[in-house]
Amino acid sequence: MRVKVMALTLSISMAAAQSAYAQDSDITSEPFMKAALTVMVFDYFAAKCKQGGGFAASDVGKVEAWETTNSVAQIRARLPEFDRHPTQKQQLELALSTITQQITNQYTNLNPCSVALSVSRMPDAQFAKVSPQLLSSVSKPPKTPKKAQQPPASKPGTVTSSSDSEIVKQIDSFGFNSRTAMGIGGFLTVKIYPIVLFRNGDALTNVEGLSFNGGIAAHKRAKPDEWTRWRRQGGKLELASKDGWEALPFSKTYPKLPENFKLNGLFRSLSGTGNVAVGGSQSIAAWEQYRFSSDGRVIRGNGAGGNAESGDVSVATSNVAPNQRGRYRIQGMMLYINYDDGSSERRILIADPKDPETAIWLDGVSYVRRKQ
Repeated sequence: MRVKVMALTLSISMAAAQSAYAQDSDITSEPFMKAALTVMVFDYFAAKCKQGGGFAASDVGKVEAWETTNSVAQIRARLPEFDRHPTQKQQLELALSTITQQITNQYTNLNPCSVALSVSRMPDAQFAKVSPQLLSSVSKPPKTPKKAQQPPASKPGTVTSSSDSEIVKQIDSFGFNSRTAMGIGGFLTVKIYPIVLFRNGDALTNVEGLSFNGGIAAHKRAKPDEWTRWRRQGGKLELASKDGWEALPFSKTYPKLPENFKLNGLFRSLSGTGNVAVGGSQSIAAWEQYRFSSDGRVIRGNGAGGNAESGDVSVATSNVAPNQRGRYRIQGMMLYINYDDGSSERRILIADPKDPETAIWLDGVSYVRRKQ
């Protein structure tokens, strides 16, 4: 298998990792996303190899040595955790489909055993060398949320040592900042994201810190770079930086949501990546949406799609997950959803109490109101 074909794996792997919004520092980090996709590609062709009789005797030991040295079994065992990260899961599945189809279409008389062996020999498949920190994390069992502190969830656990009401009392309001990020096709776009403004003058630049295991004090100790100070000066909202006070692009802030607050409408989050912006031919898009009703019902859907070209080969793929239906309630700064299938999720909700029709933020990710 030629190196340029294997490079496609790494290219799409990097794209999927960059487009994912990190909800878990292990699972959705770039090293793990790349490792996960590499293992998935290997397993795909290894399964086809097994159907044809399996690896040659001289190659069995090489494959086993690669898996042992690079903790492949531990990485493989954690793949089901992507069920709690539907956007990243769909991006991985889309990338896997694109890669395997391109390799299969590009080579006649393809030997899946040779392809699987080539994947295991890739430099970036040597996780022990390129991502040693990854092996230290996958060797440990994933943290299990404490059942007494939250209901079973299809999303990452969000456990705190302090109750939501105690945290809400410490919050003055939510402000907004912006940053440049990669979008569909690899084009740069400006993302607006919320920050938490505390009454004591502290500012949290990553709202997911509110759900940190151990509480916000533990989060401040673990991730001090996500904390700073804030103030209002001359009608502007400012954050402290190493170069002094810097004004945010938005001066408006949102207070906590009122009691019995309801949402109504379709809200969608769209993300993506690719390399079209730099002359390439790969484009990936993923979406997630919630349709809320004022009577407390909610329908959740998500999907992904993309296309890629290599020479005369063009591949288009798509994946749409079945809708989930359930009921929701809003309490303080939290959105609780219990689905009819028995699953549930718990998200940090930020919205303008006076204008909830434009956009909302769930765990810091913006969902824009769409037409019905």
